[in-house]
Order: sequence, then structure tokens, then C-alpha cells
Amino acid sequence: MASKALPPGPMQTLIFLDLEATGLPGSQPKVTELCLLAVHRCALESSAPCQGRPPAVPPPPRVVDKLSVCVAPGKACSPAASKITGLSTAELVAHGRQHFDNNLANLLLAFLQRQPQPWCLVAHNGDRYDFPLLRAELAMLGLAGALDGAFCVDSITALKALEQSNSASERGPRRSYSLGSIYARLYGQAPADSHMAEGDVLTLLSVCQWRPQALLQWVDAHARPFSTVKPMYGVTTSPGTHPRPAAVPATATLGPARNTSASLENNRRPKALPPAEVPGTPPREGLLAPLGMLAFLTVAIAMLYGLSLATPGR
Repeated sequence: MASKALPPGPMQTLIFLDLEATGLPGSQPKVTELCLLAVHRCALESSAPCQGRPPAVPPPPRVVDKLSVCVAPGKACSPAASKITGLSTAELVAHGRQHFDNNLANLLLAFLQRQPQPWCLVAHNGDRYDFPLLRAELAMLGLAGALDGAFCVDSITALKALEQSNSASERGPRRSYSLGSIYARLYGQAPADSHMAEGDVLTLLSVCQWRPQALLQWVDAHARPFSTVKPMYGVTTSPGTHPRPAAVPATATLGPARNTSASLENNRRPKALPPAEVPGTPPREGLLAPLGMLAFLTVAIAMLYGLSLATPGR
């Protein structure tokens, strides 16, 4: 049973995450692009609160780690998804992009392992989309538990709580909490590069820099283990197995190799192996005939010689 315990201490690394995919959850989507941007706690704590109305967009911290990858999904992108993200399956394949495989899982875990722990994944609408989809992709490889050391928070929930606490006395129309709407509300302009994984990650980071100290306090109090996330769609995994991508060589397969010729091999297997032959030695069957003839001639000569001895001289 997945643990729901709180982290042992304050989150040391926030990893801002965004996934682009082939479609909506009901279509069992596959990832087409992902981006992770890791920021240490101290980088956010040292950020000055945004000032002015509207405040200027804060620059990202100088020290960050970033991973951005395009992925061949193995299924067609919906027309709506292609229009939004600018990606199509044909284009990804034409550019030689690879599938979401154990090599990519290795890469994700290696990226995490470079960051101070505890880690917290932060994604906008992450509880409904990014986290379940990432979990499903890993589960398809038999690696559902690969990121169980991480925690996660949905930035919609976090930012809604912070914004409502900052304007508790204000009354007005119901607000939108899409990433673009929050960004425009805070900074008075539309974000750049929407629906591109890297662009959305940078937009999310900028929004989270609005009240960084309050955000960190909220994350420390509400982060949940990534192990509590359920895959977006049904994936069966073997109970009791906890494979770790980092322990899997890049050229290895994660499951037992399929032997499609097993039945044929059983039918064709010889009952006994023939004795090894020495190179240059003629086959044994080829020697039997000359040896038999030689034996016959020897017996015949001996008989003739015996007859000659028994015959009296003239």
C-alpha cells in the first residue's frame, strides 16, 4: 500500500514539470514532449517578492537544471492536440525521435538523482493530467515505482490557495485558474510559447515566483508522495517487483526476452549430437569400404600362399 506520509523535512528541490501528449485522458494519450526544470529551494527563497501593478515578470534563477525531450508516441496525435502543441506523430518520427522507453526512464531518474532531496514535482493540473500520465507511461515499462522517492503538488491547488488568501476580502466574478489566465492576471500580459513543454514550465516558474516564500510553505505542508498517484489508464504490473531504471543497462530489456521459436526448437532439437570431427580427417563412413576390401584381399592372399605350400614340387 502506498505511503501517504509527509516528507521528512522541507522540500529541497522543486521540479517544475510539463507534458504534451496525443490527446485528452479518455483517449489513453501518449507523451509527445516533456520538460523538467529543477530549482533549489534557496533560489526561490532568495527571490524578491514581485512589486508594482502589474509587477514585472521575474527572471528565472541563474542556477537551474533543465531536461527537455520530444518523444515519438507510437500512436496518432489528435488533430486538436497537434493544433495546440504544433507536434504530430509523423513529424516526430521523421525527426528520428524515440519512444518513451526504459532509456528515457533511466534519464528521468538520473536527472532526479542529481538534485538534493526531498524532490517535489510541480505541474499545473498535475493531479488530473501530468502525474497520472507520467505514471502510466512508466507502468507500461514495468516501472510504476521508479519515481516513488519523489513528492508532487498540483500548482492549480497551490496558486488558488495563495491567491485567495492574498485577496480574501475581494469579491468578483469567478476566476480562471488556467496557467495563461493566472500569468496574465499577475503580470498583465500573455505568456510566451504556450503549449510547448519548455515554455509552459518557464511560465509556471514565473507564476510560482510571485510569492515564493508562501509557495514553499504551502508545498512543505501539502506535498504528497508520487507513489499515491494512480496511472491515467489501466496498466498491469507484477506484484512485489520494484525495478529501478538506473540499474538497467541502456541496451537491456526490462522483461524476460520472448522466445517466439520455443516450440519449433523443441521439435527440431536432435536427440544426440554427432561426435566432433577433426579437420582434415575423412569421414568414418568413407573409410569403411577400403578397410573391408583390404581385409578381404589379405585373407585371399593368405589362402593362396597356404595352398602353394601344400602343393608338391614338380
